Amino acid sequence: MTRFLPFLLLLFTAGACAGTGDRASGYADSARESVKQPLRELAWDTYLDKVQGAWMGKMIGVTFGQPWEFQYQNTPIGFDITDWPLSPTRMKDYRARAENKPDQEDWDPITHESDNQKIVILHSFIRDSEREHPSFGAPDNDDIYINLLFLYSLRKYGIDVDPVTVAHEWDAKIRKVWHANEAGLANIRKDILPPDSGNPRYNLHADDIDFQIEADIFGMISPGMPQVSNRYGDRMGHIMNYGDGVYGGMFIAAMYTQAFFAKDIREVVEKGLQAIPAQSLYAQLIHDVIRWHDENPNDWLKTWHLVQAKWGEVDHCPDGYKQPFNIDAKLNGGYVVMGLLYGNGDWYKTMNYATRAGQDADCNPANAAGILGTLIGGRAIPAEYREPLHNTYWNKTLAGLPDSYEIDVLSEDTAQVGLKVLLANGGEVHSKDGKLVLRVPYQEPVAPATLEQVQWKDDKPVLK
Repeated sequence: MTRFLPFLLLLFTAGACAGTGDRASGYADSARESVKQPLRELAWDTYLDKVQGAWMGKMIGVTFGQPWEFQYQNTPIGFDITDWPLSPTRMKDYRARAENKPDQEDWDPITHESDNQKIVILHSFIRDSEREHPSFGAPDNDDIYINLLFLYSLRKYGIDVDPVTVAHEWDAKIRKVWHANEAGLANIRKDILPPDSGNPRYNLHADDIDFQIEADIFGMISPGMPQVSNRYGDRMGHIMNYGDGVYGGMFIAAMYTQAFFAKDIREVVEKGLQAIPAQSLYAQLIHDVIRWHDENPNDWLKTWHLVQAKWGEVDHCPDGYKQPFNIDAKLNGGYVVMGLLYGNGDWYKTMNYATRAGQDADCNPANAAGILGTLIGGRAIPAEYREPLHNTYWNKTLAGLPDSYEIDVLSEDTAQVGLKVLLANGGEVHSKDGKLVLRVPYQEPVAPATLEQVQWKDDKPVLK
């Protein structure tokens, strides 16, 4: 910590000179009111450990689930997942028993529950990570690198960076993205800039999962401040999404903000949910998951089937409409919550349930493990998952950025941005028993006042 003490003291003495501007004046009013709220204390060392837990959890969760991504659609995975790509065995047994073979480039995913005991995996991900980085480390993944690009923009341009500036960084640095991100990037390159780049008038993937999987950073830099994370979500989420697609990112980020202070994962979920409109379809699905969990606390498959029966066919993505494939933000957000609630603070169970729910089976455990990692802190992550990271993330997708990141340094960079955000929103820094302590304004989650909901007719948005 001594490396950053002069920086922290400079911020402490100088105070905050910037705010986080927004499109909705209601958020600004809430931020001004938050200055008058009581302050909660968060030791700097604790904040840093929790941010490191967030990054490590995100990287571990996405790597754990990546071999199973979209290999099980409209069905849960029919067995517990007992190995992962960074274990000493590199999933040798699963690879040997898989129905599809490494040289088989085209195969059908499992789409019926009667077949869900069969093993179908993405051999290429395991093989490539093993060949490229035999000393382990977290492999490149869009769940990570879009978060990194947001962080890069916050550090380069400041905490009030506008989404158009971020959009230009997307244009300059992203080599590969998919779905809403891909459509949003294509719009940007046609000079259709945020917020239009995510609007369903120009982006048919507006309800897809994309902002949900990359909004983690806005929770990390807003400890205990869900109104602040929502302002970031409102601005940045419309680069690629709209409506439920934006609410998914707001919900995830808000759960991160709560995980810095919450007593348990149930509090994290319930408080996070208050950050999005209760009448939105996204919130309705999450309320269903919570209710069905409470009715079936020991039967996650019962809840999965109830979710599937009511919500499993609700996907208007051009690739998912009336198909087993479902990349809808709210359905996959429900799987994140299932992992969190049924995992109930257990590291392995949280990732296992979020992955076994199927569909986007790497993004969902990534969100769940990132949130849990924030709640428990990096030092509490089990060694069998933490140690194979070797404090390293490998980047091969973002042009002009480092080929690798040290996770502890990445966490320190993130926490420094979080400190600036804190001071810009009524927070303080002081010394207690010779250690730095953050004083965080107490904020209740406040949902956007105006509902933003895409209306669909089949696979086409109804434009007004």
